[in-house]
Amino acid sequence: MIIQTIGVMTGNSLDAADAVLSSFDQDGNVRDLAAFSVPYPSELRECFLQLKENVKSYASMKEADLDPLFAKTVETYTRLAADTVNGLVEKSGVDKREIAAIGFHGQTCDHYPPSVAGNAEPYTLQVGNPKLLASLTGIPVIYDFRSDDLMNGGEGAPLAPLHNRRIAQMMMRKKIDAFAFCNGGNTGNIAIVGYENAQNTSAVIGWDVGPFNHLPDLLIREHLGQPFDKDGMVGSSGKICPKLLRQMFNEAAITAEGKNFYLCQPPKSSDPHWYRKVYDNSRSFADNLRTAEYLSAYGMVYHLRYVPSAQQLPSLYLLFGGGWKNPLIRNDFENLLGGKALILPEHEAVFADIYTRLLASPKADFADRFGFSGEYMEARIFADMACCKILNRPFSLPETTGCRLPMVGGVYVLPDVDKPYLLTELLRHFGNLSQPEKYPLLWSRAAKGWQQSFSATGENV
Repeated sequence: MIIQTIGVMTGNSLDAADAVLSSFDQDGNVRDLAAFSVPYPSELRECFLQLKENVKSYASMKEADLDPLFAKTVETYTRLAADTVNGLVEKSGVDKREIAAIGFHGQTCDHYPPSVAGNAEPYTLQVGNPKLLASLTGIPVIYDFRSDDLMNGGEGAPLAPLHNRRIAQMMMRKKIDAFAFCNGGNTGNIAIVGYENAQNTSAVIGWDVGPFNHLPDLLIREHLGQPFDKDGMVGSSGKICPKLLRQMFNEAAITAEGKNFYLCQPPKSSDPHWYRKVYDNSRSFADNLRTAEYLSAYGMVYHLRYVPSAQQLPSLYLLFGGGWKNPLIRNDFENLLGGKALILPEHEAVFADIYTRLLASPKADFADRFGFSGEYMEARIFADMACCKILNRPFSLPETTGCRLPMVGGVYVLPDVDKPYLLTELLRHFGNLSQPEKYPLLWSRAAKGWQQSFSATGENV
């Protein structure tokens, strides 16, 4: 049986809504049928930047009803997602009745996981109107993928590793050995996938590595009004400053308990809300930018230290996410893997250990070279999560998010309950007795204050 789902993703960069239509078969194969993107309108982007500031002061999501910006922004955003889905369906030529569901991540406005919150109450906030999206597209919507994991002790992120494992299984059938998936988005994350035994593969571990695009993009927006350093043109005129690199490494990502996120053991996840701008006024802007770009690659390689010692480090590193389009960052990453780049003295022992574990000359290459669009990798994750919800299969594991038990993520809504939908037929076929949400929220169930509104199982109390 082949299941077709759509994944919709909008990242923290607020640059576009991405949607991909993918098919999943019973052997674990995934194939992209079509993809489509719609740029973020500048007005919506500004609304979200302000809303992200507003939600910091919410004691709970009850205050969303008192914030006039909230409802306006969520509706405009959901209509953008609907336009993207409808454009994708038109481009693909697929009958909507053959699409089981839309996997709708929503826009992240805040993420405060256990690894950052410390003794405080963790939460995660993604917003969007699933009922409106279902009505505007005529397709059932599966959404709120992070709450189940966080409510059960997990980080709620990263969600990429299990999707990476699916791709790994396909590649390993072609005799490609163990490898890593490296996401260079606003926040970076990594998943190490390797052989578990002769028949299976496993996402041994996966975690967020902290800021990736965030710091370079922040600097160039503030100083030059550009969204990012296209092709590294501005950064290429600067130089990497060790003292500034040390300051960025030590101060750019600090948890609620004052810990350096780079030094925290996985499982862990991060969010731009608590990243800190680090800037040395005694250096040129180009030097600050170039050093921030170097930190993106430096932090990714540094995190290889957290791969369990019994696990061989991969020799192939698959790159996806917009940050890798910057040739400076990609070259820095390759040079760091090859031991040919600047290492801070206090990290020499860490990197020396990493290099001794790299048994072959490491290679970094774009995921596209292996038949998987890097541009739509994150959107495909939520097409996959929608499929797994239908099949009642876990999409997060204790070794990827720290959840207590493997978790199936998401709840769903139907466009019109009086009509038959492929989704309900599939749920019955696979014995999944979950029911659609009668009163879907505009925010994730594990948003700020969820502990007072929900039990640990996510049920109203």
